[in-house]
Amino acid sequence: MKKIKPAVKVSLVTDGKRGLPFCGPGMVTLLEAIDKTGSVRDAVALMGISYSKGWKLLARLEEYLQIPVVDRQQGGRGGGKSALTPEGAQFLEKHTAFIADCKEAVDKVFEKHYGG
Repeated sequence: MKKIKPAVKVSLVTDGKRGLPFCGPGMVTLLEAIDKTGSVRDAVALMGISYSKGWKLLARLEEYLQIPVVDRQQGGRGGGKSALTPEGAQFLEKHTAFIADCKEAVDKVFEKHYGG
């Protein structure tokens, strides 16, 4: 048998019958890119998604978390700027740690069932 390993994709969903996703791997990538570039426009360009889609994703995240995640400064001569709010940075840090813990737990269960 070829070497195999588990792949973990963690998403947060709304609490309800349908469990609508509002934070998955793409959202983490978007938040990290905004933090790195200081711009929603540059972040979505790196990801290959539209500017409007990026803002829709951010609006959905802020709606479900009920916190401001991105601080926006309107563009002017030099263009706009965006940065994670302190709450947004804290959420990203917490969520990234949660994902790492999930992957670690899955690796342990995988090892139990498939061995080394």
